Amino acid sequence: MNTSAMNNTTSFAETFTSNNFTSNFSSACNPPGTTYNAALITIYTIVFVGGSAGAVSMTWIMKHDGKSVTSTAVINLILAHILFLLTVPFRISYYILDEWKFGEIFCKLVSAMIHAHMYLCFLFYVAIVTIRIFSFFQEKTMQFYQPRHASATSFVTWALVLLAVFPLYLEFYGTSKKYNQKQCFQFQAELTKGFVKHVNYLFVTVVLMTICALLAVQMYIMMRLAIKHEGTFLKQQQFGAQVKTLLFLLIMIMCFLPYLGFRLFYIKQIVAHPCSLVLHAINEIFLALTAMSCFDVFTFLVAAH
Repeated sequence: MNTSAMNNTTSFAETFTSNNFTSNFSSACNPPGTTYNAALITIYTIVFVGGSAGAVSMTWIMKHDGKSVTSTAVINLILAHILFLLTVPFRISYYILDEWKFGEIFCKLVSAMIHAHMYLCFLFYVAIVTIRIFSFFQEKTMQFYQPRHASATSFVTWALVLLAVFPLYLEFYGTSKKYNQKQCFQFQAELTKGFVKHVNYLFVTVVLMTICALLAVQMYIMMRLAIKHEGTFLKQQQFGAQVKTLLFLLIMIMCFLPYLGFRLFYIKQIVAHPCSLVLHAINEIFLALTAMSCFDVFTFLVAAH
């Protein structure tokens, strides 16, 4: 009897090939456990409360400062945080009730929003760091001399992210099979599609390479200052300015790198282990931690003083 059970288990596991993945996924995968839900409820509650307070504070601080390129990036960051935070209560509700009550389309929108938030924040952080690096080498501050320049730059950035993320979710996610309408944020089946997989790899690779490149340039600047001001390095005003730039890089490293690094492993493994709650839980927790970037208000306050 044990041999028969093992044979049945082996046969069952073999059905999870790319061809049969979508037909077996819904009946084989169990919903996440209460410990997993509790962790996500805690993270998203902290993000919602702290992020909302930070967004209000930064809105008040930045309301009279919108001409510089950095100020424009910060204002856009605040807007990205606010739009994302509007979706967080729905996530908390789902993990508390263990049931999605808002329909499949809204599930896709809420799912897409956290990814859009991450990539928008990434682009605006890159803009801030690049501007500060440019200012170091050119010894001048970049500014928009016409309000429409700031508006056009902001529009292009938002369009690039929103047109890349939302159509991907609405068009490709949730189409491989009929999902359980009471569950949400479980689109593992879509990662068997070549296009979806390659787009995920592309996004992750670009972000990781960009962070590494910016970090390398920043380390070069720090070394250059250390050599130029040997013995008085720590007392230089330029050193303090570069530490502030480093803070923005640290936000990207701490908030985004754990998720993106694991994402490369997750995409490869989820095809072989489609119903692994461990893989899914780690992926969702790392994804939730990207929302901690909403606390960047503290970095802005440190940089401002």
